Amino acid sequence: MQLSATTLVVDKVDMPSITASAFTSALSQAANGVSVVTTAYEDMEAGLTVSSMCSVCADPALLLVCVNLDNPFCALAEQSGRFAVNILPSHCMELATVFAGLGDQPEQSRFDSGIWTTLSTGAPILTNALVALDCKVDSTLVKGSHRVFFGEVVDVRTTSGEPLLYTDRRFAVVEPVPL
Repeated sequence: MQLSATTLVVDKVDMPSITASAFTSALSQAANGVSVVTTAYEDMEAGLTVSSMCSVCADPALLLVCVNLDNPFCALAEQSGRFAVNILPSHCMELATVFAGLGDQPEQSRFDSGIWTTLSTGAPILTNALVALDCKVDSTLVKGSHRVFFGEVVDVRTTSGEPLLYTDRRFAVVEPVPL
């Protein structure tokens, strides 16, 4: 292994690998916040439910979202250069299901669920989101079956409440533990 100020180079060695099934099964035990990620370009909108969103750094304010390459969101977000992360409150399980494509609602009518507005970029913002993070696309990266969108947060709106979680392949809510 060589270490420099900007890069870490690891010698390639034969390492055991795991199956995709074992990997996803293991990660299903983590508890993640649930967000609906949205974008708009011209007269088109796209959105999906994700649990793969996290902060990258605070200065500049950057976050990342992972989206399957087959999802229409990818092309639309690339074209528009913007997206929003709507962190869902615990009472928005039905909306999360709609944007996950699990209901019988057609993709083009997903935005009929919920009340939407915009902030600085014009990406759709859910009015009752626990947190809305309005982003311009900073960069993207393709890894395997997914595109990672790095977003610079240019506007934010917050409310109070409990977040909707996803763990063990189902939705969950926070149960506060007394300190």
